[in-house]
Amino acid sequence: MATNSSLPTPSASGASSLVKDQSGANFTTANVARIIKVDDSTGCTLTNASIKGLTPAEFEALSNKEIDLARVIASSAEAKVLGVRQRGLVDLLNSSITNIKPLINKVNVAEQSIILPYIQRRQRSILNSGYFAVEAGAAADGTSPIDSNSGYSLAPQDWEVTVNLGASDWATPIDHIERYFLTGGFIVCNWWDSGAGKEPIEVQFQIIGAADASAGNIQKAKVTLRPVGKQISATYANQATWNGTTPASATQVALAAQYKPTYGIVQTIANNVNDFEAWCQNQPTDLSVKIIVNWLQTTRESRTIDQSYKETLQKIMNGDVNSYLKSMVYTPLSEQNKIAAQASQDQWLRSTWFNQPISDKQTPETYMNLPAVTDPEDSSCTLEYKSNALGIKALLAESNRVKSKSGGVYTLEDLQSDIYYLKRNREQDGSSISVVDVMTDRFTYNKLFEVFNKYYQGRYGWGLDRNAQINQQITHNGILLFNYSMFDLPEVGCQLAVFHDPYFDDMINHGAQMFNGDGFAGADGDKAIKDDGSRSTQPVFGTGNASKSAEYSKSMRSMWFIDWSDVKIGIAGTNSVTRKWPKPEVMESYKCRMAHKETEYSLRSTKWTTMMDVPARHLIVENFDVAAATNTWSTYIT
Repeated sequence: MATNSSLPTPSASGASSLVKDQSGANFTTANVARIIKVDDSTGCTLTNASIKGLTPAEFEALSNKEIDLARVIASSAEAKVLGVRQRGLVDLLNSSITNIKPLINKVNVAEQSIILPYIQRRQRSILNSGYFAVEAGAAADGTSPIDSNSGYSLAPQDWEVTVNLGASDWATPIDHIERYFLTGGFIVCNWWDSGAGKEPIEVQFQIIGAADASAGNIQKAKVTLRPVGKQISATYANQATWNGTTPASATQVALAAQYKPTYGIVQTIANNVNDFEAWCQNQPTDLSVKIIVNWLQTTRESRTIDQSYKETLQKIMNGDVNSYLKSMVYTPLSEQNKIAAQASQDQWLRSTWFNQPISDKQTPETYMNLPAVTDPEDSSCTLEYKSNALGIKALLAESNRVKSKSGGVYTLEDLQSDIYYLKRNREQDGSSISVVDVMTDRFTYNKLFEVFNKYYQGRYGWGLDRNAQINQQITHNGILLFNYSMFDLPEVGCQLAVFHDPYFDDMINHGAQMFNGDGFAGADGDKAIKDDGSRSTQPVFGTGNASKSAEYSKSMRSMWFIDWSDVKIGIAGTNSVTRKWPKPEVMESYKCRMAHKETEYSLRSTKWTTMMDVPARHLIVENFDVAAATNTWSTYIT
């Protein structure tokens, strides 16, 4: 049938992926649900994901298994059959479901057995303890205690530095960093002189003692150091000159100054202990694993089912011909269920990204103050407590992996620095990372295209044709799952895959339109809507304010560097109940009737949570100005 649209026929109204071809001869190998696998074998990138579709036989096998994961997959499959628009993000999240029912615990409270609203599990972190920043230095005064059994005593040439973890993204929060400076061990300090040339200085010290010097929440250590090296012996001939207490030659003074750092970077290096020497200094063994909690949430939905719906759905699942699909797509009941399924899918997707705690009582210590679920027949009997599963952003925010630019510029240097550290963090467990993925909106996507075009030309004299793969697609059986472009980052040693998805576009577009009834950001984007629906001449936030539409767009702009191999959707349980109506055997109006039209109501629930094992493998950058960033990047390039 001809239409006025130049776009291809939507897949929802086209041939089912489970039906025979037009001749009715052979089944296709397509699917009602797809599994998108991202792990170490794919380089932890979506661009190399393994995608597998469930065939009719595999789906039929799932329907015979009363397991929670099968129910989740079956529900998503039904949504597709109904004609729900395919979302790559939903398929990606559904592909990461894992069974966590064994982790659910119960506690006995006042002779009642209560299901805990959370599970406990281990979370790994990245430990980087080889580098420290020098914030101060002075002649050793003995404030760093020296072990009396070490054989060392304070000498005039000893120097004392105060070190901390520094502000690098590569630094790992560690308590009591003095433990990493073992008496008798060695360090190398890199710094530079104060002359015009800023000549680099690299000197080695032996550790004489170390003590905790933490202030507030900042971890610090005072470390007593003794200079070593082939040049030191000449100065030792007159140790008093080391601190300038007696006249010294210019050479001695210059040499001593090199061994008195007040800033710079300290690296711990290997010790030098002979087998005949005593040594019982244990290296710190901080575990990279800690116990965390993941909160459980039960999400409910319902479907209305009549006999024709049930028969048609079964035919489609069995791989029968197109006529069944047509009757399903265009029956009023299936259309209603399609709308409901789409709404449920979208709401769940947004929850997995943005869900926050249900209240400030959502902690392991105060969970009994959360909303209670009681026995319907005995309100004094508490069965469990309600909580919200935390979304990906909330989990990363707890681990300080959400970076706001406060409406400012996110420069090319910032971008490449963030990608470098993400690459290093992901390689800590032995993974080989050559591509880092980022998801964003189409506006930022296009700006990145502009920036990299200028960057390659200005930095290397090369064009995008040599350093980029533009407008790539990830498809499966004719269904478009993701759009992306790939950019080379020679300075980082990997590639950046930039994905744009309508989900991110919607967050910006809808908000901008709410502030500006004419569409995108405009001059009157901050005007109020009056009771009659027209636009007021007065700004919502007072006269003279800039467009709130533009401000909103900036604040909602974000880039999500997510390692999908580390994201899991935990399924703690599912449930389904079918209620039939009417009940002719107990209803007065049916006592003399032999036939009736029966409708089924399918009630379904899923208890789920979002899990991430290593937060350092992820990063969210938000609230940045695209226009300003483009100008700054352009200036940097030229």
